[in-house]
Amino acid sequence: MASAEADSRLRQVVIPALEKIVKNASWRKHSKLAHQCKALIEKFPTPPSPDAPPADGPPSPHALIPGPLDAGGDAEYSLADAEAILAPLIAACSSGFLKVADPALDCVQKLIAYGYLRGEADPSGGPDAGLLAQLVEAICKCHDLGDDAVELLVLKTLLSAVTSTSLRIHGDCLLQIVRTCYDVYLESKNPVNQTTAKASLIQMLVIVFRRMEADSSTVPVQPIVVAELMEPADKTAGVADANMTQFVQGFITKIINDIDVVLNPSTPSGKPGAVHDGAFESTAGEATNPADLLDSTDKDMLDAKYWEINMYKTALEGRKGELGAEGEADRDDDLEIQISNKLRRDAFLVFRALCKLSMKTPPKDALADPTLMRGKIVALELLKILLENAGAIFRTSDRFLGAIKQYLCLSLLKNSSSTLIIVFQLSCSIFMSLVSRFRPGLKAEIGVFFPMIVLRVLENVSQPNFQQKMIVLRFLDKLCTDSQILVDIFINYDCDVNSSNIFERMVTGLLKTAQGVPPGATTTLLPPQEATMKLEAMKCLVAILRSMGDWMNKQLRIPGSQSPRRLETLDNNAESGNDIPVSNGNNEEPAEAVDSHPEPANGSTESVSFEQRRAYKLELQEGISLFNQKPKKGIEFLINAKKVGESPEEIAAFLKDASGLNKTMIGDYLGEREELSLKVMHAYVDSFDFQGMEFDEAIRAFLLGFRLPGEAQKIDRIMEKFAERYWKCNPKTFSSADTAYVLAYSVILLNTDAHNPMVKNKMSPDDFIRNNRGIDDGKDLPEEYLRSLFERISRSEIKMKEDDLAAMHKQTTNPNKILGLDSILNIVIRKRGEDKSETSDDYIRHMQEQFKEKARKSESAYYAATDVVILRFMIEVCWAPMLAAFSVPVEQSDDEVIISYCLEGFRCAIHVTAVMSMKTHRDAFVTSLAKFTSLHSAADIKQKNIDAIKVPRSFHIPRGIASS
Repeated sequence: MASAEADSRLRQVVIPALEKIVKNASWRKHSKLAHQCKALIEKFPTPPSPDAPPADGPPSPHALIPGPLDAGGDAEYSLADAEAILAPLIAACSSGFLKVADPALDCVQKLIAYGYLRGEADPSGGPDAGLLAQLVEAICKCHDLGDDAVELLVLKTLLSAVTSTSLRIHGDCLLQIVRTCYDVYLESKNPVNQTTAKASLIQMLVIVFRRMEADSSTVPVQPIVVAELMEPADKTAGVADANMTQFVQGFITKIINDIDVVLNPSTPSGKPGAVHDGAFESTAGEATNPADLLDSTDKDMLDAKYWEINMYKTALEGRKGELGAEGEADRDDDLEIQISNKLRRDAFLVFRALCKLSMKTPPKDALADPTLMRGKIVALELLKILLENAGAIFRTSDRFLGAIKQYLCLSLLKNSSSTLIIVFQLSCSIFMSLVSRFRPGLKAEIGVFFPMIVLRVLENVSQPNFQQKMIVLRFLDKLCTDSQILVDIFINYDCDVNSSNIFERMVTGLLKTAQGVPPGATTTLLPPQEATMKLEAMKCLVAILRSMGDWMNKQLRIPGSQSPRRLETLDNNAESGNDIPVSNGNNEEPAEAVDSHPEPANGSTESVSFEQRRAYKLELQEGISLFNQKPKKGIEFLINAKKVGESPEEIAAFLKDASGLNKTMIGDYLGEREELSLKVMHAYVDSFDFQGMEFDEAIRAFLLGFRLPGEAQKIDRIMEKFAERYWKCNPKTFSSADTAYVLAYSVILLNTDAHNPMVKNKMSPDDFIRNNRGIDDGKDLPEEYLRSLFERISRSEIKMKEDDLAAMHKQTTNPNKILGLDSILNIVIRKRGEDKSETSDDYIRHMQEQFKEKARKSESAYYAATDVVILRFMIEVCWAPMLAAFSVPVEQSDDEVIISYCLEGFRCAIHVTAVMSMKTHRDAFVTSLAKFTSLHSAADIKQKNIDAIKVPRSFHIPRGIASS
């Protein structure tokens, strides 16, 4: 039974608001609203008592249904009474009149905060859910009033609604709330309101994803730390900004604590040491910080374990109907209805909405005014926060990984070419989170984006964008803090025949940056900028060696590399030659379960397997490089190396499917008159099925894979075979293969005429028809057929895949080209004069095709490295660049900072090579270091020579390894 006291409290909240509405609604326009409020004040409903006698006459249906309004106690308001109380408040919020909406909005906020409203807001649900959905919609409409105080009240009410455990906000209502806060952030003129809206959004995201991870709507949350959301410049701007931060922090904290009091009445509100229900242990007595610094590039990443829920369900949902990366767009937009778990559905919807907001293209004048980019930037910032603090379900669920592949990867693609540094920086931070925390489930995507975002900038030595390159260098430095990442990158990409050599190219790019602009090359860098980049690159090279050493120490259970102590078992194993026991390579966090294939316990067998894969890849790339220079010798090399079969069909399949082959060289080889080349060309053409294709469509498909050679005889042989094949697949189209042969030449000429800017007098449809008279065994082809063919060719040029983008790289041994990534990278290398603010739809479609192609060809299994022998292959790749990078500065420079980094690099390199028993490589570093001691010329010794003498004393090699 509802107590009189509880009913009285509800009256104390609602009646004053109604009186203010009546007082302010004096216009004739609001007369109906005023009448409703007066009637409610005069006869405020009372919850029926279970013992009360039944009323005279049949009750209305809504009088028997429990409503979404609760006054406390055992009794509850009926749906009819709840409608009577809430209807005036909804109407007032929707009135569009400030003095009427303000008291109603304040009343609704109190009803939510004090726990009077309960149930689920859903416009497609029952009458009670629909009533709550109307209330949420009315609250959101108040944002349109444009008043600063009302904006804050709207944010307060919406955050209270999302935080509430009695009022459950899901689906469309949640998206409406998120969008309203987003709009307040963008449209408000008040800096305090902007910061409050941003903080409210982040707090909502923390709540939604925390509940999803815990699979519970009542999991406790703590307020975010608003100071961490401020821009670095704003933090030191003055007292006004400090006061704003304090105000927003109090705003967020009060809302969270008010809800907490309703959830846990016995827990004192706001008490720092308050412990909730133990859903996660690490938050007791601590200030939760879900944001990390939004624009941070130097701080260490927030410890992800701090954010994980210890008590979450380990069993994932059934796989039926899960989101896939390659479904049709219209089907994908409705896939959320298949997610039965509402908490996961909410997280999915919010994540997808943020991805779409981050892809919105601003007006063209936004490039001149970065403030117009605020919508895109805040969406990227929110995505960055979500990914950096992702829990286990978000990182491992196929559904969320599919959402990342479909929506976030598209966002990265569109934003990675932005000329705004903040957008590029946020894209790098998001990609950093994907590499650090999601790499087991995103192997193919990381394999494409790493060259596009990181290596593209890193390998531009002479004329880089200084700010972009510094962002990338800091990204790589931070990447090395997790020692498992580099080793995983090496075995999953450098040892995968269809992937780019990411680790090798990263080391080479850092070496070239550390060495500076080549002599005689023109550069856009100022001398101080070049010096800064060279130092950052040196730091990254040292960080890579240190990371390799740390991973080796973990695998071999060696204490810190500075410690003189070594495990006795290590010494004994090194002396006896037995396998050294290994442990998981990432002690901070266990390897992910999705698509992760840890190496078998028999490490030596697995290391041999990776060695063979690496050797196979290098030999194949050598053959491809040779083919791109001399096709016949390349084919001979690949056949002798058993990378390609000897039959014409196998060679043709290789030419058709292999990545990195020069398309012009393929055309030259297919046009040769030698017996093998001729057989390969016939097998190549016969591999196409042209049945049912239009003639121009068949030519397009045929010429996608190679460029027609320049010699007329070669073109003649290829096109004659094409005509024969097309006629064989479509015998009713023409009288003979000769007709297809003549028409093919005519189409090629038309294509050149229509799309070559050098041709001034273009061919007309009548000219094309006239040129093809009598080619079908003396008869004319139908005029409609030829005219349609002319229009399709004129409208859409026949071109190779590379022609869709910028011109192919001239250097045939370019690693991008060898791996088929050259066309992808050209998307973000735009020609001068092009609009660089966005990536065109044609490029996006082409990239999506490239993603599918790379995913199809690349091995999908992800390997989490544990075998320490893998380091041997990594050292083989990087030791020479490292030695060159450290030796030259030590010899030529007297800068203390540079010398210290170089000597640290020597120390790490000697330590790793010595422990791995790589005597030749160790001696190379030791010999070079000994040269810098200048002991042979004591009179010339400087401080850097003394420091070089001290390096070997800073570590100790185990007895068994040292004796080797």
